[in-house]
Amino acid sequence: MDRLGTAIDRLESAAARVGAGDLLLAGELRDARDQQAALADTNRVVSARLDQAIARLRTLLEE
Repeated sequence: MDRLGTAIDRLESAAARVGAGDLLLAGELRDARDQQAALADTNRVVSARLDQAIARLRTLLEE
């Protein structure tokens, strides 16, 4: 009975660690998604600015 109790305690402890690991992974995933969204926004802004610069250069070259 003592060995069974010890084994159950160890299993519960391991399950708690796995649960904490899942929370950590969920947080890292959320952070990665936030960073991806910020990079996508930056990419849109840079792309728009480049398009504007190219359009201006084309206008200057046509004159």
